Amino acid sequence: MNRVKSLRHIASDTDFFTVDEAAQELSIKPTAIRNYLCWGKMTTYKFKTLTLLSREEVEAWKKRQK
Repeated sequence: MNRVKSLRHIASDTDFFTVDEAAQELSIKPTAIRNYLCWGKMTTYKFKTLTLLSREEVEAWKKRQK
């Protein structure tokens, strides 16, 4: 099940990562991030045409990798 939330505005660009930024932060390929989003393992935030991930969720995944 996909977890998708729509955003009407973004308060700060530091609250979210793009798919490529999240992949770089987690040291994995963007395809892996897209798979996680498709499988519902991460929450997708849509803003206009952008697919975003919350910084908080990416940081939580980063801690789990260690």
